[in-house]
Amino acid sequence: MSPAARSKIHAVYREMRRAGPIHRVTDPFSGAPAWLVLTHEGANRVLRDTDGFIRDASSLMSDEQRTAAPPLPPAALALVGLTHKDPPEHTRLRALVQKSFTPRRVDGLRARSRLLARRLLDAIDGEDEFDLLAAFAFPLPILIILELLGLPGEDYARFRGWSEALVGDDIPRKLEVAGIVRAYLDPVIDRRARTPSDDLLSGLVHARTSDGERLSRDELHAMVIVLLVAGHESTVSLIANGALALLTHPEQRARLLADPALMRPAIEEMLRFDGPIDFSFVRYASAATELCGASIERGQRVFVSLLAANRDPDVFDAPDRFDIGRQARGHIAFGVGIHACVGAPLARLEGAEALLELSRRRPGLELAIPAEAVAWRPSRLIHSPRVLPVRGR
Repeated sequence: MSPAARSKIHAVYREMRRAGPIHRVTDPFSGAPAWLVLTHEGANRVLRDTDGFIRDASSLMSDEQRTAAPPLPPAALALVGLTHKDPPEHTRLRALVQKSFTPRRVDGLRARSRLLARRLLDAIDGEDEFDLLAAFAFPLPILIILELLGLPGEDYARFRGWSEALVGDDIPRKLEVAGIVRAYLDPVIDRRARTPSDDLLSGLVHARTSDGERLSRDELHAMVIVLLVAGHESTVSLIANGALALLTHPEQRARLLADPALMRPAIEEMLRFDGPIDFSFVRYASAATELCGASIERGQRVFVSLLAANRDPDVFDAPDRFDIGRQARGHIAFGVGIHACVGAPLARLEGAEALLELSRRRPGLELAIPAEAVAWRPSRLIHSPRVLPVRGR
C-alpha cells in the first residue's frame, strides 16, 4: 500500500508470483493473518466458490457469539450492503437491483456520457496543461451516477467528497459520511415513494421480487452507497488508467485513432492491463481447505489480487504487453461469480465514450511528467493515479 510499492505494483506481483501462487500476509487493518492469491486459477476458485469462501464472517460465529455481538449502528448498516452478503440474502438483493439496473437504462446513458465528456473537454479547451484526473476522469462518472439515480448535478461537489471518504481507510470518517448520506437520501426516498420518476433510485424504491419483497430503508441506503463507490470510483480509475496506457503506448493510441471500432477490445485490454481494482473484497474460509497448495484454516481471510490475476502468464500471452487488439475477455477486472460488478456495463460504456472523445479532441496529448513519476493512490482497493498531469493539444 506504500506509494513506492503502488508505483511499481506489477513488478512487485511478478516477483511474488515467482515465489508462489499464494502468500501469507498480515491484514494491515485488522492485524489478523490472511492470504493473498495471485493467480487467475486461484482467483476464480475463491471468487466463484461461494460455499467455501464467504463474505459474511458472522455466519462463522456460534449462536452465543452472535447473540452477544452488539447490533451495528445505523451508519454502519449503510456500509454493509449487497457486496457483503452471501446467498440467499445476496440472491434476493441482487435480483432487486437487476430489476432496476436494466440494459435499456444503461444504454440510454451512452449519448449523455458522450455529451458530458465533450462539455468537460470544452471547459479546458484553452488549457495546454492540466490534471486529466481532476478535470476529466473524476467528474464524468459522478455526474453520470447522479443522473442515473435522479439526483441533482449541482450536488456534485458533495458527492465527490463523500465518495473519497467512503473508499478511504479512516473508519470513523467513513461512518460519519455514511450517516450524512443517509440523512441526505431519506427525504429523496420519501419523495420517490410517493411520486416515482424514471430513474434508478425510483426503480430501487419500488422494486419487488416475485414474492412481493422489497428493499428496506437500510438496504436502500447501502445500495446507493455501493453504486456511488463502485460505480464512481472504479470508472474514474478505468478512465485514468486507460488514458495513461494510451499515453505511454503511442503506437496503440495511433491504432485506436485510425480505427475507433477497436475501442471495444481496447476497453477490455485496458481493464486487463491496468484494471481499476486491486484487492477484491475479503472472503473468509468457511472450513479448513487447501488453496493453491496452502492450508487455509477455517475463518481465515483470503484476498484476491485482480491486478495480479489479470497478468498471469499461464493465461495471457506476454501479459505485460499492452495490445488493444488482444482478445482479453478472460480478464476478471470486475470480478467473477455472483459478486461480479453489476455496474460493469455502465463502466465500460463510460470509459469507451470518454477515452474516444479525449483521443479525438486531444490527439497530441502527452504526459507532462515521466511515467515512472506518476503518483498512485496508497490503496489496496482502488488502483488509480492520484494526479495525471498532461499537456498538448
